[in-house]
Amino acid sequence: MVLPATALLGIVLHAQLVAPVPRAPLPRPDAAVARATVHQNRVPAGRLTGNTQRIAIDVIESAWRPEGVDDPEVPILAFAEAGQGPTVPGPLVRVRQGTEIVVTLRNRSDSAVVIGGLRPGIVNDTVQLAIGATREIRHRLDTPGTYLYWGAFKGTTAGDRFWKDSQLNGALVVDPPGASTNDQILVLSEWFLLRDDGWRFEAAQAINGKGWPHTATIELQQGDSSRFRIVNAMAALEHPLHLHGFYYRIESHGDGARDIAVPVDSQRLSNTDVIAAGGTVTFSFLASTPGNWLFHCHFAFHADEAVSIATPRGSSGHSMRGLVMGIKVAPSPGYVAASTADAREIQLYVGKRPASLPTAAPAIGFSLRSGPGIPARDSVVLPGPVLELRRNQPVRIVVNNQLDEPTSVHWHGLEIESYPDGVPHFSGLGSRIYQQVAPRDSFVAEFTPTRAGTFPYHSHLNDRHQIQSGLYGALIVTDAPRDPTRDHLVVAGGGGPEVFEKYESPYALVNGSRNPRALRLTAGETHRIRLVSIHPDWLITFSLRNDTSVARWRAIAKDGADLPPALATSRPANVTMGPGETADFEFTPGAPGSWQLEVRSSVAGWYIPLRVNVLPAVPKGAPRE
Repeated sequence: MVLPATALLGIVLHAQLVAPVPRAPLPRPDAAVARATVHQNRVPAGRLTGNTQRIAIDVIESAWRPEGVDDPEVPILAFAEAGQGPTVPGPLVRVRQGTEIVVTLRNRSDSAVVIGGLRPGIVNDTVQLAIGATREIRHRLDTPGTYLYWGAFKGTTAGDRFWKDSQLNGALVVDPPGASTNDQILVLSEWFLLRDDGWRFEAAQAINGKGWPHTATIELQQGDSSRFRIVNAMAALEHPLHLHGFYYRIESHGDGARDIAVPVDSQRLSNTDVIAAGGTVTFSFLASTPGNWLFHCHFAFHADEAVSIATPRGSSGHSMRGLVMGIKVAPSPGYVAASTADAREIQLYVGKRPASLPTAAPAIGFSLRSGPGIPARDSVVLPGPVLELRRNQPVRIVVNNQLDEPTSVHWHGLEIESYPDGVPHFSGLGSRIYQQVAPRDSFVAEFTPTRAGTFPYHSHLNDRHQIQSGLYGALIVTDAPRDPTRDHLVVAGGGGPEVFEKYESPYALVNGSRNPRALRLTAGETHRIRLVSIHPDWLITFSLRNDTSVARWRAIAKDGADLPPALATSRPANVTMGPGETADFEFTPGAPGSWQLEVRSSVAGWYIPLRVNVLPAVPKGAPRE
């Protein structure tokens, strides 16, 4: 069955949202084929003679285990350096700027293929390789950057690769003279098989050839500067990637064939960004806090056990899988965690509300204790209550689990100690490892927020189920109390049923409703609009407009960090964000009237309008309503 890439993308996005389907056996590789091994992109392929790097790469039939050694093995085509075994991803092509590469390609597989990306800078550059054929490519690499080379079945493109040719991927890196090569090169890939009935599927996601918990752990020392080069070899699907614990600066980004350096004055701080389909990004960060941290895709269906080929579809697993990597930062000698003495205490409860409007399904969510009594189990609000904290003032948040299932809370984007970061069985340092919040149990998260900004907090256990059901909220850190007449919060997230009768019926809420209450602004005044995107399965587009035009607003912050002056500029009021991203804007309406903040999934799905009413300016000295 052949479907266009967009159709397959829709199925990937929604397949975990439908009722479980029967599971058929995976196709078994030929017992005689070579077994692919993991390639960590640490040793370049080929031999350098003078200013010429000669590399020989074969395309061969192979078998690959994207997960554990006892998990299913699947058939693939793979790249192999001549004389060596196949690897996922393929051999690393890495040279100094100005080097000429001579690549000998040989097709030892049973299928004609097309290979592209080995001559960066040449748009739509490909080489056809018939069965048994050999071709030679020569190209001088003059532009530093991170690139993707790839292969596919003949007659298809990089964006059509889902099944057997999906692992024909490799990184190509060009280093400027004198640059350090001590970095991490991570290639993201997916193996995807759609069954003949058009509904059942098998899928596996990998970083450098393995899915979590089998991905390699990155070991760093506190105080180390680290550079990551990310290559999204999935040419039909974006990925919102999130780094726990730290902010990074994006140094360059590209489309796989071209790489564009970001000027230093435009390198904003960030901790969650969407990497384009087939794209690359290079970022650096300082490992300032010791402990165990994650770097992962924030689409729940790419980090959830339910999408693992080793886990039966519809199982109730609570472990992570897929596009997740662990980072362990060893403490410097004499390291002492910051004190949280005299912390303000917040009692946060996790409960469940029976099926009711607006979701017509049970909702899992948060509530706050505001008096001597414990909140009722069904007193949850969607989204969760806004947690307003003060910068540099310690807080002690007691998470009380009233559910019949375990849960966990991640304070997304906050620069805190590892132990309260909220990743079960991983967060922590040394032997002090956080577990989870068991039913009828509690956990105390103590930390001091050091940066004023807008952040989400959300479940980090059985993510798609719990976040989709409403277990998320906004956390705002300020230096002084907010003025709610000029400071407005918009939270777009889940809160609907886990099982949809049709793929065309995704569900979302804006400020807890399908028909959210209007924002009230005043003409002539500057208002801050804080956007939080936390739906587990969707990229979300926000657009502020009226009947005739799109408004203009000034960007001021991203992921809780203030933007540098070069980026804090006026622009059309339109932004697309992935799960976990936040963005702050200033909007100054010139006259009374009515606007609409349109909130919609970037792929065809749902749309929610939020009315923005602009009232006349208040005369000086007159009371506000």
